[in-house]
Amino acid sequence: MSFSLPQGDTQGNQAPYPQVAISRKDALLEIAASLHSHRAPLLDEADLKETDLRQVDLSGGSLFQANLAMADLSEAYMCGAYLYGANLSRAILSGTNLSKATLIRVNLSGASLWGADLRGADLRETDLAHVNLRGSDLVGANLVQADLTGADLQDVDLTGADLSRANLNAANLQRADLSRAKLNGATLQETNLQEANLNRAVLTEANLYQANLAHATLIQSNLGMANLSRANLQEATLWGSDLRFVNFTEANLHKATLAETNLYRAQFVQANLREAHLAKASLAEANLNAAVLVQTNLVKANLRGSNLIGANLSEANLHAVDCTHAYLQRALLFGSVLTNVIFSEADLREVQATPIDFADVNWMSLSTAIIDPSTVQRLGLQM
Repeated sequence: MSFSLPQGDTQGNQAPYPQVAISRKDALLEIAASLHSHRAPLLDEADLKETDLRQVDLSGGSLFQANLAMADLSEAYMCGAYLYGANLSRAILSGTNLSKATLIRVNLSGASLWGADLRGADLRETDLAHVNLRGSDLVGANLVQADLTGADLQDVDLTGADLSRANLNAANLQRADLSRAKLNGATLQETNLQEANLNRAVLTEANLYQANLAHATLIQSNLGMANLSRANLQEATLWGSDLRFVNFTEANLHKATLAETNLYRAQFVQANLREAHLAKASLAEANLNAAVLVQTNLVKANLRGSNLIGANLSEANLHAVDCTHAYLQRALLFGSVLTNVIFSEADLREVQATPIDFADVNWMSLSTAIIDPSTVQRLGLQM
């Protein structure tokens, strides 16, 4: 391990923190003394800007509001260190051990954290905008209200991390492990979550507008009241998830798996659900106005009171679907499987189909459906 005093910068450059309690020289002497006596260093408000601290042991040390801007802390040992309000902007923290460190309100903008160990670290309200975190370990980290705008978290392990109300706009989380993570109230607009693992994660009231979740897995996750409008969920797996009141307006759910999900009052206006799997899903009172459900699997789904006005259900499988009180005006049902569908008190005015499509419909349930005379005649129904 080594550290050295940088050349130049005799004024200390204290812009971020006007009061510097420990000079650079005294700080280095304190580090040397702590290493010699095997104790944690006391470096509150120390000026260590641009200092070479590679592989130095600062574990358990107090660096409250210390200035470590552009410092090289590669492979340093800072486990359990207290860095509240410190300036680590553009610092090099590659391979640094920051496990269980306190990094609340720390400025890490532009810092390099490649391969850093941040397990259990407290990063609340920390500035991590555009930071490279690839290869780092953030298992169980506290990132509540942290700013991760544009951060690179590709392949990062965030299992059980708390990202509540964090800003992850335009961040790269491709293939990241966010299983059991808390993202309630987080902002993830235009975020890359392709192939990410979000199993059992909590994303209630999260904003995922135009986020890319293609091939992501969200098994048994909670996304209640989340905004996924215009999001890409192509071939995503959301089996068994709580999706009540979720906004999927104009979202791409082509070949997505939503079997056995709770989609009560979810919004799917003009959404693409072509070839999606919605078997046994609860879509009670959901809004599917003008949605595309071509070749979609809706076997035994609950569509009671749902809005399917103008929806395209051509070649969809609606076997044993409950459409009681559903609104199907102008819906397309060409080539759909309608065996044992319950249409009790459903609105079927101007439904587009052929007599063959309705050949296996439950006639008893049709007796209370709302159907205009022209549709009755066109479908050859005996009302």
